[in-house]
Amino acid sequence: MTVGPYVPSVLVVDDEPFVRSFLRDALATRARVLEAETGEEAIAILQRHTRGTLHLLLVDDVLPSGSGLEILDTAQRHWPWLPVVIITGQGSEELAVKALRGGASDYLKKPIQLDVLLQTVDALTAWSSSALEVLKAAGDGNDSARLVHPNVQKALVFIREHFAKRITLTDVAQEAGLSRFHFCRLFHREVGVPFHDYLHEVRITRAKLLLADHLLTVTEVAYTVGFNDLSHFDRTFRRMVGRSPTEYRRSMRYT
Repeated sequence: MTVGPYVPSVLVVDDEPFVRSFLRDALATRARVLEAETGEEAIAILQRHTRGTLHLLLVDDVLPSGSGLEILDTAQRHWPWLPVVIITGQGSEELAVKALRGGASDYLKKPIQLDVLLQTVDALTAWSSSALEVLKAAGDGNDSARLVHPNVQKALVFIREHFAKRITLTDVAQEAGLSRFHFCRLFHREVGVPFHDYLHEVRITRAKLLLADHLLTVTEVAYTVGFNDLSHFDRTFRRMVGRSPTEYRRSMRYT
């Protein structure tokens, strides 16, 4: 089946031809797949394709030049709206934790399970497509358009890097170099939602991914994504997802 013109684009960064071939074939019916073997190739592609044309980055943790974590760091600083998934080898749990703390949206273990891959890609490309539509609304829709006000972009980078910690409106406004009042108005205008709604969306999106890991308790997931109160996490999750975290985790077994 050939993909149509309005499907998401996924950049695969891996120096192993077999892995790239597997990912290309697995995603053929649901995404355009771009490929890179090295960190330099990946950055060059990112610079050409991130403004509304790239929706997800799948990157191996070990590359001939650079590493997956280095690419993750670059993507977080320059394209904070782009989800990044780190691909790790067996026994790389410590690296996976570093990746999540560094802003990765998820990680995949080799050998990659097809159902896990497809579920991850579908969830993250859907989120990325929605985020890009919001960001592009601030520009004229062209590839060279300004996505967001530079002060708001600073805030978005800060949120993506620190959402798992206790961050306040004052913290983010100071990072953006604005007063609280001016920041609230500008953020809402540029992003389309209030600051706290956006922060909750980032945290709940990560929580949904972490709930797939049954080794983590719901409480651990809540604290990992930045909630200090389990009841607050449960209420926010129910409001945004339509079911409790436990119910959502149970439903994933049948999807």
